[in-house]
Amino acid sequence: MRIAALSLLALTTACAGLPDTHPINQPLAIASIAATAPESDFGVDGDVVALALSGGGARAASFSLGVLQQLRDMRDPGGKPLIDRVALVTGVSGGSITAAWFGQHGPAGLDDMRKAILDKDWQSQLNTTWISPQNWDRLMQGGLNGPDKLSIWLDKEVFHGARMRDMQSRPRIIINATDLYSGAPFAFAEPWFQAICSDLDDVSLADAVSASMSVPVAFRPVVVKSYAQGCPSPLPDWVGKAEHDRTAPVLLRETARSFRYYREPERMAYLHLTDGGVADNFGVSSLVTMRAASQTLYGPFSARDAVKLHRLTFFIVNAERSAEGDWALKQAGPDGPQLVEALLGIATNAPKRAAADAFANTLARWQLDLINWRCSLTPNEAIGLGAGAGWNCKDVEIRLDMISFADLSDKRFADLGKAATAVSLPKETIDNLIAGGREAIASNPEILKFTR
Repeated sequence: MRIAALSLLALTTACAGLPDTHPINQPLAIASIAATAPESDFGVDGDVVALALSGGGARAASFSLGVLQQLRDMRDPGGKPLIDRVALVTGVSGGSITAAWFGQHGPAGLDDMRKAILDKDWQSQLNTTWISPQNWDRLMQGGLNGPDKLSIWLDKEVFHGARMRDMQSRPRIIINATDLYSGAPFAFAEPWFQAICSDLDDVSLADAVSASMSVPVAFRPVVVKSYAQGCPSPLPDWVGKAEHDRTAPVLLRETARSFRYYREPERMAYLHLTDGGVADNFGVSSLVTMRAASQTLYGPFSARDAVKLHRLTFFIVNAERSAEGDWALKQAGPDGPQLVEALLGIATNAPKRAAADAFANTLARWQLDLINWRCSLTPNEAIGLGAGAGWNCKDVEIRLDMISFADLSDKRFADLGKAATAVSLPKETIDNLIAGGREAIASNPEILKFTR
């Protein structure tokens, strides 16, 4: 009788709580497939900043908000805010919500983000307890929290129905997730949506951020449909070349292989997207793919961008937690929970470090390619693309730097590094994280170059 009662309870809770697995995307219209999209400018001119906002829940969202606010408040020698020099922002997980908010509202909306997102007690609305049999059922169906607890909340409370097309044209915003089947990075950007023959512009901003933030177990993966069957547009040539190029970055080869999977209906009909930090918690690996997908020496910049560029400084905004616990002082080492926590940290940190190394190599090669391409232009071609008086084809530089808690005082570093990876944090912690982001930018040597 007891077994029958438990079985009936499991059955009724399963029926009552079936997860929503509707795809978040639509097929690309035939007219859009046939049209050749014009080369899109990033708005590059002279010295430019790009940002990668790391994952880390509200800790990362708050720290990256402080970074953006400080860039808005600092000025270049001409009196213009440094945030006007930001041409690209790539975000993952907690960083993606800041990136998307900035993309939707611009610099003027930065002071409104805290009230709209960070000060709300979102954490208490989530399913977290292991006592409830309903939560066991949710877990068996793919995650403790579904769209009603993530994408629907984001749409109602934060983005208010906005679509990817509603973000401002500059800076370019890239939101990053992970394809659970292939393990490769998946970005809400054109190369990926061309691969699945889908309309990027029509995707809800809340759904994109939800995919980027869907921490495994805590949240169900976000479902995206591949419309490969009947898609008249073949995969571009770079995909096959990258997949079989033994000298290409491993991340690029794996992404190219996943693109091929998307076009094989017998292998993949649906993509199940999980937290972008699973593949790369810095969100830079997508730019390695975008560089290859451009199939030019200067891409993903436009030719005009490439001619007008003088210095590009790419900052990784790293909200990584510091090591915790006293078990390193004990011969016995960590207990069970401490061991799990340490292993999860390693599992998150290892791929992002590999992605950062691959990205650094990509930037070095990109600089050389830019110089070679610029120097191949005739004077008239260069002038037509925006080259000014005294333009030097070799005068271009790409640099990579990291902004993190380690840039701060020892005490602030220790305090911020302890902040939990959660969707809501105490207000005092948010204050400190925003102040930390401001301080790290204000004292950064590479940023200070833009003020002189």
